[in-house]
Amino acid sequence: MRVNRSLHPRRLVTVLSAVLLAIGAAVAQEPVEITITHTMTGGTHRVAFDEIIDAFHEEYPNIRVRQMPQDMEIYQDVGLISMLQSPNPPDIFFQWGGDLVRRDAELGFAADLSDALDEDGWGDTFLDAAWSESSGTMYDGRVYMIPYAFDVTTVLWYNVDMFEEHGLEEPETWGEFLDIVRTLREAGETPIILGNQQFWPLGNWAGHITARVVGMDLFDRALRLEEPFSQPAFEDAFERFAELAEANAFNRDLAGLGASESMTAFFQGAGAMHPIGSWLIPNALDTAPDDFRYGAFNTPEIPGGAGDPHSIIGLATGFQVSAETPHFDEAITFLRFFTNMENQVAWAESGRFSPVRGAMAAADIDEHNQQLAELFLDAEEMVPPPDTGYPVEVADIFYQGAALVAGGLASPTQGLAWIDEQLSLLQ
Repeated sequence: MRVNRSLHPRRLVTVLSAVLLAIGAAVAQEPVEITITHTMTGGTHRVAFDEIIDAFHEEYPNIRVRQMPQDMEIYQDVGLISMLQSPNPPDIFFQWGGDLVRRDAELGFAADLSDALDEDGWGDTFLDAAWSESSGTMYDGRVYMIPYAFDVTTVLWYNVDMFEEHGLEEPETWGEFLDIVRTLREAGETPIILGNQQFWPLGNWAGHITARVVGMDLFDRALRLEEPFSQPAFEDAFERFAELAEANAFNRDLAGLGASESMTAFFQGAGAMHPIGSWLIPNALDTAPDDFRYGAFNTPEIPGGAGDPHSIIGLATGFQVSAETPHFDEAITFLRFFTNMENQVAWAESGRFSPVRGAMAAADIDEHNQQLAELFLDAEEMVPPPDTGYPVEVADIFYQGAALVAGGLASPTQGLAWIDEQLSLLQ
């Protein structure tokens, strides 16, 4: 007898339903991809970040993280804003705290993260400084950036062997600093090597020196266009740049050299000092010669200055979540994972100053990070870098005016008049 294997209609419906459920379950298990853009193109912190992402993939196999790194200078100038204005902005993006966070919030680029931080006390796992207005993570009382590091944006890094060779010690005052510059130049060395092609490397340091001399209140009002720069206090500050020009402090290609190239040149012994931020540490771990010895000191005290003589210039840097992301929950899941204690200890050991409470104490960090931590403790005032604390078009004009004076192309009076003239065109 031949068996009829045709299915009863009711049974056929049951089978088809099971098939459809199986297909739906398979689709549901397809990993969600979130994109993240940042400036980590190398260094030990990039290695640590890659390892954290690998660990995240193991714990959350249904979420995949795709990185889109860019060179810092490209990212800062045009790269990020182009991506934010595109039809498909990245789900998570790196940002410098301060005015850029305000901009991203006002223009609708960045999501409000305050409610997410309130869940399960996530926000309480960070240092109190992470949520202060001066940290640059907030706008209008709401949080728009998860800090991933506190950065000192300028200290004077120096070549220890070169200092020892010429019998030099870390200076405490501006006068002692100028003596070091002159001694090095007379010995045929380049006292300060810096790449100012994009204006911000010298500009950040110029901002710190200026705030030290004129005081934070006047500094803040001028950069908000509430005061002119052409006044005696700023002339006194810009006289410091003229002194550097007169002492022939900088490398000849100051204006044409890039920031990354000048850091590499510093590692190779092309200059005795290099004024730049805390990100030098992970880059040194990755690219400096094994026998390269370096130290750091803060901008020396400037007698008669109206600002905190021990202030630091710095801010929080971190990650924002796109207001347009369809994967907000997945982005928050990744950021919570990234900022847990285990990962932040690894992050600190890669050379970053972790904003998570207890991470720096638990980490095995090197002497250079310890030095920067001590600068944070000694400072009563944090000066925001002009290009992050204030509108970038204002900062750029200030930076260019300072570069004119430091390059010996203008007197302090002329440089300040040029700044005011250019700023008048913005109003």
